[in-house]
Amino acid sequence: MQNTGTTDIRKVKTRKSIIESFNLLMQKKRFDSIRVSDITTTAMINRATFYDHFADKYELFEVATKEGLLQHVKMELDENKTFCENTLKNIFLSLTRFHHKLSDTCSRNYTELTANTDDILRVEVKQVLLEILKPRFQFKKQSELENTASLLSWMLVGAAFEWKSQSHQDPETYFDQTMKSIHQTIQL
Repeated sequence: MQNTGTTDIRKVKTRKSIIESFNLLMQKKRFDSIRVSDITTTAMINRATFYDHFADKYELFEVATKEGLLQHVKMELDENKTFCENTLKNIFLSLTRFHHKLSDTCSRNYTELTANTDDILRVEVKQVLLEILKPRFQFKKQSELENTASLLSWMLVGAAFEWKSQSHQDPETYFDQTMKSIHQTIQL
């Protein structure tokens, strides 16, 4: 079948229904206990229709995460156009809002889901950091910029998870104290 460039509105609605049904189930059940049959029943579709859209529930989870929760994070990340400590702070705060929302939306699955979402977040944050590092450090090699962006993305995503898991401070205070410790450690 040749693609004519038009979108079948029924497919779009069905896909949206599958994602919404999955998100609803995530609020009620643990991810590992959700079956494809639960999703198809909730979305009022058959299994074949589900598999026309997604390979399995893991792919659905990845898509639902990227399109749902991460959409807001990506939008916030894209607003950061210059590299400075404040940019890192804004990215960190965006990530803490993501973790807070994920925890509220999927409280039963939060710890389990962070293992999956952290990989996605690191990739997204790395890309944003790479784009804002390039103009400021034009003289650096691409590989150096990629390493720097990778290191910073791991640091920010990990710190946001640690903040949600262990800190009783507000995220701004947590970030400021962490950066102060990093600066002091580097000066040793």
